[in-house]
Amino acid sequence: MCNVKIYVNERIVELTEKPFNDLSTDSCHQFLFTNKKELAKRLKDFDQSNETYLYVIHHDLDELFAHVAGCFKYLEAAGGLVTLPDGRILFIERLGKWDLPKGKAEKGETLEETAIREVMEECGLKQAPIITGVITHTYHTYHRDGKHILKHTAWYKMLYNGDDALHPQASEDITRAVWLHPNQLAMALQNTYESIKQVIMNYEL
Repeated sequence: MCNVKIYVNERIVELTEKPFNDLSTDSCHQFLFTNKKELAKRLKDFDQSNETYLYVIHHDLDELFAHVAGCFKYLEAAGGLVTLPDGRILFIERLGKWDLPKGKAEKGETLEETAIREVMEECGLKQAPIITGVITHTYHTYHRDGKHILKHTAWYKMLYNGDDALHPQASEDITRAVWLHPNQLAMALQNTYESIKQVIMNYEL
């Protein structure tokens, strides 16, 4: 397992194997994992602090991730970066920020099925896009209904060959669904989430 970045709003908790020498500053710290109780407390402290970056260190990243996930309500989700044959990319605007279509997995779905369904629902497509590869995985936390949630999103590269008009899913707070030319990416990246930037950076245009 490689290092895992977990986005806490626009701040980051990174799970890694090796400590750093002389790293800690006012905004960037490291925490050596000893037990789950101390881990849960440190993650809660980070969530409520002004720190911008926290490295959580343990020699076994799989074990560490399992402990971190156990500190939250853990959800699986999937989404897609969808392109047309001419290279344009499907973006949505949600709550005033540029985003990519994604959503929570339903019971019995594979993540690939989730990604296709969410793209179709959030953008009003009648024809299913075709998955052509895996881009990356992102993790972010948020609070909802008194619960602290950690969501894992699997991101897929998709190709769309249809000509359906786009219809944003208003019930999911989506106000626009548009095809952006690659030369418009810089504009979108100025007003998006850090996790979406990670998807874009891992995508090969």
